[in-house]
Amino acid sequence: MIEAMETLLVAWGAEQISPHLDVSIRSPLGSMGEDAPASAGGTRCLSTVECAVAMSRAAAAVDAALQGMAKDEPLGLGSRGRVLVRLAGLRYCSQPRLLVAEQCRLLGVSPRTYRTRVDELHVDLQAALPGVLRQQALAERGTAAAAAAEARKVQARAAERESRQADKQRRRASKAHVRALLASKLGAA
Repeated sequence: MIEAMETLLVAWGAEQISPHLDVSIRSPLGSMGEDAPASAGGTRCLSTVECAVAMSRAAAAVDAALQGMAKDEPLGLGSRGRVLVRLAGLRYCSQPRLLVAEQCRLLGVSPRTYRTRVDELHVDLQAALPGVLRQQALAERGTAAAAAAEARKVQARAAERESRQADKQRRRASKAHVRALLASKLGAA
């Protein structure tokens, strides 16, 4: 088990089951049916979508990596990837958390195979994340948020440079002060 991948997957699972990420988009046709005199009441929705703004960058990267793993063979891991994604869903996206024995029963595997697949999930996710992060960075390039982040980096570098220069000046002043004290003591003696 890779501890960093476990931590990322736990955070991803918590965000996946968070009720704050679901938003309903009402269908105009659905409300027309509700207005009809003979209709049975109820709400009809087109779909439920995720709020990408509410999902953290790390969880979005894990989600994209898992989706990539589930793709067919040339791009992803094929059926093996889909098995690992299903394992991730059961292990990290269950509320309340399922016991390992229950997860094994639902997956139809032994506990030893389960542990092996969790290890495979962590290794494959760790291998997939750098590519996903590069894709995210490329997609964000040219946006206002990326420009603001770059401006913050430039400001931080400038502040660090100024801080180093101020430290050098303080050290020089301190050394000069010590030399002056030594010279005054030697001159007095």
